[in-house]
Amino acid sequence: MKGTTNKRKMSHKNQTRKQPTICGKILQENHEGWKIIEIHGDPYERGFAHGYLLHQELTTVLKKLPFAVNHEIEVSYRKYLATCKRVISPIIKQKSPEIYQELCGISRGAQMAGQEISVHTLIAWNAFMSMYNYFHYDFTPKQLAKKRKSQHCSAFIATGKATKNGKIVMAHNSHSDLVSGSLFNIIMYLTPKQGFPFCMQTAPGYVASGTDWFLSESGMMGCEATIGDTNYQPNFKDGHLPYFCRIRQAMQYGKNLDEYAKIMTQHNAGDYAGSWLFGDTKTNEIMLCEIGLNIQNIQRTNDGIFYGMNSAMSFELRDKETNDQDFFDITTSSGARNYRLYELLYKTYYGKLTTENAKKILSDHYNVLSQKNDVPNSNSVCVHTYNDSESDYYPHGCQDGKVVDAEMAKRGEFVGRWGPSCGTPFETKKFVQEHPEYKEWERVLVDFPKKEWVRIHL
Repeated sequence: MKGTTNKRKMSHKNQTRKQPTICGKILQENHEGWKIIEIHGDPYERGFAHGYLLHQELTTVLKKLPFAVNHEIEVSYRKYLATCKRVISPIIKQKSPEIYQELCGISRGAQMAGQEISVHTLIAWNAFMSMYNYFHYDFTPKQLAKKRKSQHCSAFIATGKATKNGKIVMAHNSHSDLVSGSLFNIIMYLTPKQGFPFCMQTAPGYVASGTDWFLSESGMMGCEATIGDTNYQPNFKDGHLPYFCRIRQAMQYGKNLDEYAKIMTQHNAGDYAGSWLFGDTKTNEIMLCEIGLNIQNIQRTNDGIFYGMNSAMSFELRDKETNDQDFFDITTSSGARNYRLYELLYKTYYGKLTTENAKKILSDHYNVLSQKNDVPNSNSVCVHTYNDSESDYYPHGCQDGKVVDAEMAKRGEFVGRWGPSCGTPFETKKFVQEHPEYKEWERVLVDFPKKEWVRIHL
């Protein structure tokens, strides 16, 4: 009886609560595969709009997240949720109250539109990239082999003599398992009551980008490439924050490169080692901000190039905080892309870098091992792991491409392609027929038909 009374009270409370105004709208439902929305207001208001507008996509998250957790992190979904609730949720609530309120709004907005999703589930979803090393920092050979299959990004940022007009050019493509990766087709323009408006590529329910691609009205722009094979367990104690809280704070409040470096390195939990590439359109300066657990590598220049391919540029970070042996090994994805990106950026296109040439770089299929344009595989800049016998045809690969220059960034716009940067389609039915060992994936995989490069703007 006691439980029934509480349930009735809660039901009555929900029925009588006034529905908030939807502080946002869908700008484009399907812009060559991208869904573009804008939200604004205080944390709860913009969260509510987010959840309300993307409630159907959040239904898909709830379908795919358990599968991704089981196959990528290799723990039960129940254990994963319980661990995130115990480890991550208290940090968000206590140390990032603005983000917590936004997540509460997302949950309530989705509920109002007919989809139940708890705040704790949303936190667990946002922490998806943070928790892999929490569970698997001491890898078995099998887990290490899988992790090396699943590299995450190719990216660069350039300025000065490296670019055609001397201004910043930035480019990035995301490589992911094709289950969770298919969710990141959301472009969100967010105008907070406090801080700078910004836009980002993201997924439904995320408070940061997740693919780590953004432009801020502060004049800042950024992207990131994961540093693979880290050898430590993240430290979520002593006020250390998950990476998605730190990068969200930087996007919204950071004014310059100094502030970005400070926000990203202070209270660092080491949960997501990365080579962050930041640019300031006000000064035409770019920065490499590599972050492990205790080691950082920060470099800045007004005339040069920084790039990332999932292997740390810093020898110290690579030597002490990773098990990475791939940096110079062209038989591996990171090593091959390291060699090829250097060749493309410092030889082929040096002094000629534009957004058009950046598209060509992101779409590149040259195999440095065979020295020819092979069938796209895991060793090309545009990664197609699912074509690669050496990687057991694992359902992983490039899911997008984005390019921007300084003038575009100032206007809050960029050019993007949804699906592989090269435009080659991925067909689920054909893939499963050719690789029946992945039959169970069929229910959560989607097609990536060929899409065009399109301008993304408000």
